[in-house]
Amino acid sequence: MRFILIGFAIVSLAISFKIDSSNVNCNVGGTVQKGWESLRDLFQQNLENKIDLGASLAVYHRGELVVNLWGGWFDKQKTKPYEKDTLQLVFSTSKGIVATAIALCVQRGLLNYTDMVIKYWPEYGQNGKENTTVADIMSHRAGLPALRNTNRSLHEYLDWYSVIHKLEKQEPYWVPGTQHGYHAYTYGWLAGELVRRVDIKQRTLGQFIRNEIAKQTQSEFYIGLPEQYEPRVSPIVIKAFEKPVSNVETNSLLQETLLPYSELDGFNDPKVHQAEIPAANGITNARSVARIYASLIGDLDTSKRLLNEMTIKKATKSNTPDNEPDQVLMNIPTIFGMGFMTYGSVFNPLGPGTFGHNGLGGSIGFASPSLNLSFAYVTNLLDLESSTVIDPRIKPIIDKINFIVNNQNKTC
Repeated sequence: MRFILIGFAIVSLAISFKIDSSNVNCNVGGTVQKGWESLRDLFQQNLENKIDLGASLAVYHRGELVVNLWGGWFDKQKTKPYEKDTLQLVFSTSKGIVATAIALCVQRGLLNYTDMVIKYWPEYGQNGKENTTVADIMSHRAGLPALRNTNRSLHEYLDWYSVIHKLEKQEPYWVPGTQHGYHAYTYGWLAGELVRRVDIKQRTLGQFIRNEIAKQTQSEFYIGLPEQYEPRVSPIVIKAFEKPVSNVETNSLLQETLLPYSELDGFNDPKVHQAEIPAANGITNARSVARIYASLIGDLDTSKRLLNEMTIKKATKSNTPDNEPDQVLMNIPTIFGMGFMTYGSVFNPLGPGTFGHNGLGGSIGFASPSLNLSFAYVTNLLDLESSTVIDPRIKPIIDKINFIVNNQNKTC
């Protein structure tokens, strides 16, 4: 899928060890608890083998941070190392955090997935969208996968109200609720406007996420980056294609949905970081993403779980009929709950019930309730050729996690 699919340190020496950061080639640092050391080796191999430039990796198990790693280089020129406080733009991995914001509103009685959107956002009910439900928006069934009549320029996406007014007036590509197709960018604006409409403090989606999710879980996740944090953001680097470009050109709806390749470098622009493009421009690190997902399935060391059992079941239940084709991605099967990808045949990382969201080029965050585990990997090297399968950087790590957890369960 080679196009723009916007896809706490442990200090006790008894249970973890401090990684030696003296390796000048990889700059690997962090902590790993006993029994999880092999993940550090796999993480470092990615850097040694140059299939990654700079990245961070985190795993929570049973509410504890058991793996917290970072390493490699901050920039393509390798002028400084990728460090503990480095922040990274994670593209569509952002969608899972947006889904969490909506789920919080549902849990608090501010929204209901089965309600019509016009109950909360009356202006939305124009040109055939009157019967769209909140669930339709959250599961990519709203029929608005693209903005019509635009120049397909990233900078058109920086003005929230301009985008919202266009979506209000736009006629859907299909009758809402009858099909699904990946809303690469529009998902974030549609969901974000719902949050803005029902939030009693009238915050933007980015402010809501910062206050109600990141602050509550002692994490960092920014949609709309404060300017003072810009120096911490590692610029994205695009890995050169090794194979011919696929037949994206044959799918006109996909062409309308996505930005051209030439716009991808624009995601390094501080103005883009400071805007709110919720489906695509979340900025964070692996530790924070894994911690947020851990908070969705259980208590953390310093706080109670963010979503209760009933809410998370609603949010992660598939709303995609069996074998229904994705109208945008066409040959790529997708399954969506209420904003979360419910992983299946294409990518089933940690067994049934696993939910989360991956992002363009390699970043990902997800949770496995059955294993009481969450995982995140974020990277500055975008491998656009790996987006339709399990990313080669994380597959060995996922396989090793399965091995570790299964062995732990056998010995209990």
